[in-house]
Amino acid sequence: MSKSRIVRVWIAVACLSLVISACSSSPKKQGKEEPKNTEIKSFQAPEIPPVYTDQRERAKYLVTHYWDKFNFADTSLIRMPEITEQAFVDFLQVLPYVSYTDAEKEISGMLDKAFSADTLMFAYFTVLYDKYLYNPNSPMLNEEFYIPVLKYIVNSERVGEIDKMRPAFRLEMALKNRVGNPATDFTYTLPSGKKGKLSGINADYTILFFNNPDCNACRAIKAEVEASGVVKNLLNVKVQGNRKKLVFLSVFPDPELEVWRRMLPEQPKEWMCTYDDGQVITKERLYDLRAIPTFYLLDREKRVLLKDAPFRVIEAYLEERL
Repeated sequence: MSKSRIVRVWIAVACLSLVISACSSSPKKQGKEEPKNTEIKSFQAPEIPPVYTDQRERAKYLVTHYWDKFNFADTSLIRMPEITEQAFVDFLQVLPYVSYTDAEKEISGMLDKAFSADTLMFAYFTVLYDKYLYNPNSPMLNEEFYIPVLKYIVNSERVGEIDKMRPAFRLEMALKNRVGNPATDFTYTLPSGKKGKLSGINADYTILFFNNPDCNACRAIKAEVEASGVVKNLLNVKVQGNRKKLVFLSVFPDPELEVWRRMLPEQPKEWMCTYDDGQVITKERLYDLRAIPTFYLLDREKRVLLKDAPFRVIEAYLEERL
């Protein structure tokens, strides 16, 4: 997957005042010409009062007052991504510095301001939320921050029922297998035909890898996993008895079983290579597989530690803790 460079968080929290201030200029009268006002538009971030010295408090103040001086009624700002979209990206990057409750509240509040001012501006920002928080190729992909957006749309009396259909489906999927919750159990089938349960895997950590070994992206990720010394070492560690430190469970969710069997010899022998007999996972929507490949990291009790995360994030997580 292509991953664009993430803009560094400009809230170093001591440097939050380094944002362009709005300004305007007016030319002098010349002869009988009417005076003209040329407004130089920019985004003006709130100034954090010096009384706030704690980093979390400063971040909370910034998030709470971030959009105070933004003119949501000025739809011309939609055509100025260097101002509006950049301000939006910076807003998203401040959210991890506040509690989830505060982030959820301010996302909803921002959408409410946009909807109250102009429905076109509301639509513009919902598209941006989709682009940055939901698109699988976004380096800022964050389903937890996308959930408040979906909830706002689905629960809004001002949004038509037809326009709620897609967000309602996305919300249903986003609420499944959330970080901290038990992963949905399912039955997998081994090449021999023997079946097993996800819940029956005896390991401290399980990497759940939904993939099609014949796709280009899956091949690239496979090579990345094979080159990982962290994963390679952990796959060979036994903790006690039959319990392993790490199990890599590869699941083929598609119906073209002959393709999967043809590619089996190329799969690492340390992996548990399985398929979903009858495509139950897809048909019953047990997991959100809008993009292939998809990774999950689970703990010993099969609680979700990382959901739909890039492999490098999973690798770093395991390396840091083990």
